[in-house]
Parts: sequence; structure tokens; C-alpha cells
Amino acid sequence: MSNQETTEPTASASLDTLYDLLANQRRRYAISCLQDHGSIALPDLADEVVCYENDAPITEIPEKEVLRVYSTLWHAHIPKLAEAGVVEYDQEQDIVTLGGNADQVDSLPLTNGPEGEDSG
Repeated sequence: MSNQETTEPTASASLDTLYDLLANQRRRYAISCLQDHGSIALPDLADEVVCYENDAPITEIPEKEVLRVYSTLWHAHIPKLAEAGVVEYDQEQDIVTLGGNADQVDSLPLTNGPEGEDSG
């Protein structure tokens, strides 16, 4: 028997699952970007996330850093978000969209804002 919990995209994600997902800043940035764009190609999502993390335009970020972010999204973060139904990933088209459980994180503050300032 596996300890890994799988969640159907149509079933509500547990509170523990949501906290686990949102504990990682890169996943929060990815969800926030998807909330802004609706759907986005995975390479473009990596660009958005790396710009947000570095508070710099893509032209000022080394390609190696962009590839590192892309790799972690592809191998770790997107699969974890997809398993919880928060995102859907179409591998054939390389497109990430919000999933059926995305509404469970809609009301939660995911980022501090584009300048990294606290809202309070």
C-alpha cells in the first residue's frame, strides 16, 4: 500500500494537501500566474515564475536559471499541483491550465504582490 495520496480533480483537495501545495513559493507563483492568464505554455510559465522570483525582466536572468525553474516546474511542481486537481497539464500541447480544484485557492493570498511588498 502506498502512502501517496491521490486526489481526483473533481474531488475537493484536503486542507492538508492545500497547505502542502501552498507551502512552496514557486507553486504559489505558478498558481498566481495561471490565475492571471488562465492557461499558459509551460516554458512561458517558467519565464513568468523566474521573473517574479528574481524581480527582474527575462532579459536580465541567465538562461541557466530559467532552465532550472522550468525543470523544477516540469518534474516536481506541476505534477504535484495536477495530482491535487489545482492545475491540468496537457503534455502534448505543453499547456498548463487551472484545474477543477483551483477555486479552493482563489481566496488565499498567494504572493505579496509584484514588488514583494506585504499588503498589510
